[in-house]
Amino acid sequence: MKKASIVFCAILLIQFFITSVFAQPGDGWDLRRCVEYAMNNAVTVRQSELDARNAELTLLQSERQRIPSLTGNMNHGLSFGRTLDRTTNIFVSRSAMFEQLSLQSNALVYNFGSQRRQIEANRYNAEAGKAAVDRARNDIGLNVANQYLRSLLSLEQVSLSRIVLRQTQAQLANTRKLVDAGTLPELNAAELEATEARDSATLVQATAQHRLDLLTLKSLLNLPADVPFEIIAPPADRIPVENILEQDPAGIYLMALSNQPQIKGAQLRLLAADKALQARKAQRLPSLNAFAQLNTNFNSFLQQTTGVNITGESQTGAYVKSGTTMLPVYAPTYNMTTGKKPFSDLWNGWGQQLRDQFGQGIGLNISVPIYNGWQNRAAIERAKIDMRRQELSLEQDSLRLKQDIYTAHESAIGAWQTFQAREKAVRTAERSFELATKRYDIGVMQMIEWLTIQNNLTRARIDRLVAQYDYIFRMKVLEFYKGKGLRL
Repeated sequence: MKKASIVFCAILLIQFFITSVFAQPGDGWDLRRCVEYAMNNAVTVRQSELDARNAELTLLQSERQRIPSLTGNMNHGLSFGRTLDRTTNIFVSRSAMFEQLSLQSNALVYNFGSQRRQIEANRYNAEAGKAAVDRARNDIGLNVANQYLRSLLSLEQVSLSRIVLRQTQAQLANTRKLVDAGTLPELNAAELEATEARDSATLVQATAQHRLDLLTLKSLLNLPADVPFEIIAPPADRIPVENILEQDPAGIYLMALSNQPQIKGAQLRLLAADKALQARKAQRLPSLNAFAQLNTNFNSFLQQTTGVNITGESQTGAYVKSGTTMLPVYAPTYNMTTGKKPFSDLWNGWGQQLRDQFGQGIGLNISVPIYNGWQNRAAIERAKIDMRRQELSLEQDSLRLKQDIYTAHESAIGAWQTFQAREKAVRTAERSFELATKRYDIGVMQMIEWLTIQNNLTRARIDRLVAQYDYIFRMKVLEFYKGKGLRL
C-alpha cells in the first residue's frame, strides 16, 4: 500500500510538471506561438539541425587538416632470447627491457588545390545543411498553419452549432407555450423536439471533431496529448489578407526563388558537387609533403654480472714475432655468473641513453599516383554523377516550387470566388429564414417547411465558413512564398 501511494504521488508530480511546463492556466495559443514552438521542438526540425551540425563538423575537420600533424609514439617492452640491443645495434642473447620514443610531424605542401577545393565543397554543404533546417521549419510551419486553421474552422463550427441549438431551443419553448394554449398542434412541438435532438447531435459531433483537430495540432507541435491546450480564435473577418487581384504568380515565383530555402539548399549542394569534382580531379596529380621526426632509444638488460671466474686459456689465433720465431697468443677463458637485476637498477642510465641515442630528421615526400586499381577515376566519375544528380534536384525543386505557387494561386482564386458565392448564399438564406420565421409565427407556414429553411441557413453558414478559412489559408500560403512568413 505504501509503495502504491509513492507511485501515485510520483505520477501526480510528473503530471503537474508537464502541465506547468507546456501550458499555464488561461494561456492561449495563437498561430505565431504555435509556429514558433513547432519550429523549435518538432522532431523533423531537430533531426535537420543534427544533420547541419554534422556538416559543420565535416567542414571544421577539413579545415584543421591544413595544420601540420604531430604524432608522438612510445614503445615499452621486454625482449627475450637473441634480440637487438637498440643502444649498440648489436644482437645479443640476453633478455632486456627496451623503450623507444619518437615524435613525428607531416605537412601538406602542395597538391594542386585538392584540399582547398574539398574545404570549399564542405563549406557549401554546411550552408546547405542550414538551408535544410530552414526548409524543415517552413514545412512544419505550413503544416501547423493548415492544421491551426482547421482547428479554428472546427471551433467556429462548434460555436455555430451551439447558436443553432439555442435558437431551436428558444423556438421550442415558444412553440410549447402556443401548444399549451391550444393555438398550435402538438405535432409542431414534437417536430421541434426532434430538431433539437439533431442539433444537439450536431453540436456533439462538432465538439468531438474540434478535439480531434486539437490533438492533431498538438502532435505537430510535439506536445503530449494530455496537456491542456486551447487556441486563440481571432475573428475571421479581422485576419489580414492581401487582395487576390494584386497577386501575380510569376512575380511570386521570382521572389520565392530568392527566399525559399529548398532552392538555396539545392544551389549550394550543386556548388559543393562542383568543388568536390575539382578536388577529385586534382587527386590524380602528384602531391608534395614535408615531414620531420625526432627519436631516441633506451635499453637495459634484465640480468647483471655477479662474478667472473678464469677457467683456463685458449689460443686467440694471433701470433707475436720474437726474432724469427712466431709465438702464439693465448687469452684466458672466463665463466661469468649472472643474477636478476633489481628493479631500481633497470632504469640506470635512462636519461644518458636517451641523450646519446637522440636523432632528428627532416625531408620531403613526393607522391605520384600511377595506378591504384582505378580508384581515382571511379571517384571522378562518381563526383560527376553526383553533380548531375544535384543539377536534376535543383531543376526538380524549381519546377515543384513553381507548380506549388501556381497551384496555390489558382486555388486562392477558386476559394475567393467560392467564398463570394457562399457569402451571397448566406445573405439569401438569412433573408429567406427571416421571412419564413414571420410566416411561421403567424401560423401560415408548416413546421417542416420552417425547419427546412432553417437547415438551409445553417448549411449556408457552415459552407461560407469553410470557404472563408480555405481562402485565408490559400492567401497565407502565397504570402509565405513571397517571404512574409506565416501570420494571422
